[in-house]
Amino acid sequence: MAGSELSNILKTLLCVAVAGSLFITAVFYDIKWLFILAAFFDWLPLATKWMKISGTTNSRAREAGIMHGVVTVVAYIIGIAWLFIDHIGMIDLGYLFILLWFQAVILGSYTTAVKLA
Repeated sequence: MAGSELSNILKTLLCVAVAGSLFITAVFYDIKWLFILAAFFDWLPLATKWMKISGTTNSRAREAGIMHGVVTVVAYIIGIAWLFIDHIGMIDLGYLFILLWFQAVILGSYTTAVKLA
């Protein structure tokens, strides 16, 4: 693994850690504007190209990347809905967002591991 590739992974993990801390704080304390700040850090690795969407010929990594993307989009749809309504029936949208966002993080980590294997 090249040094810059490892550096990009570390920068991505740092951004995701900051985003996660802010997302959890936003949902736990119902500080909705923190969601926007957290989303900035969550998407920063993609905008800076520290995290790449394409560029692998590994089909397992590509499939995992697609799943990561789908779960991320679904999580954000729910997260954006949480900005306007807290619950749908018994479902707490903030909590559901955190659960799905965390699954997206795990899928992203798995995608990186498969890509590097």
